[in-house]
Amino acid sequence: MLASLGAELIKLRKRPSTWVLGLIWLAVIILLNYVLIYVLLSNAPPPTFPADTPKSQQELMQKQQEQYQEQQLAFLYPEKVVPNLIPGFPNLGAPIVLILGALAVGSEYGWATYKTVLTQRPGRLAVFFGKLLAIGVVLALLVALIFIAGLACGYVIAGLSGGPLGGPPAGGLIRALRAGWLILAVWATFGALLATLLRSTALAVGIGLVYSLGLEGIITNLPIQNQTYKDAIEFLPGRNSTSLVDSFSGQGSTLSQPIDVAQATLVLLAYTAAFVLIAAFIFRRRDVS
Repeated sequence: MLASLGAELIKLRKRPSTWVLGLIWLAVIILLNYVLIYVLLSNAPPPTFPADTPKSQQELMQKQQEQYQEQQLAFLYPEKVVPNLIPGFPNLGAPIVLILGALAVGSEYGWATYKTVLTQRPGRLAVFFGKLLAIGVVLALLVALIFIAGLACGYVIAGLSGGPLGGPPAGGLIRALRAGWLILAVWATFGALLATLLRSTALAVGIGLVYSLGLEGIITNLPIQNQTYKDAIEFLPGRNSTSLVDSFSGQGSTLSQPIDVAQATLVLLAYTAAFVLIAAFIFRRRDVS
């Protein structure tokens, strides 16, 4: 399996799609989470008042605007990197790694390279688990790069605006790294499962994106009052990913019915294990052509 892992890491490193997907996420974070917000806050026009507005009221409104700008700017500092970046994992990160997982597994069917690989010494399960382990390593590197980029942007902004240069609490950052990897692992293995089941990249990506970006949201927002239905949607992967992310915000859950962090973690672990085992079973039992 180690030989398969090394080979899969080389393939993922040399595939342009791996770099493109990672750079897209990094670019969005740097531009939207930091650069754009900093530029807007730094160049916000002063408030305008009618001619008959009392001077005391003008001063009060101007002070309120300055306080609001300071609060928003403080969210860009390094100590706030976790609540700033972690919400992007189920929103933007999930579709990106779903595509990555589908491409890593499904492209082998399109290129008909599985036949060649499986005629060599490694068995089917060694090849498949080596591929999934390689995806897991790439996800870990991606999570680390996301937070490194966020910290770098935060230090630059703090230096330009004279803000505090203290970093986030080490314990909270480690928890965020673990949670971020787990969320990405669920969606990457989901993409790998779809590609294995359908023996196709395009169809797997299409179905996966339809579910992650739209279908689950429709399911959770249906006006169905049945208690069994309400209990069932509490175990959907997207809903549990959001609940896990909400635990880092410190502002309460964004869901109408919050899910316990322990339950969210266990559900996501169960989904990851199930996707891996089902995909491995299908890969081992079915013809790869």
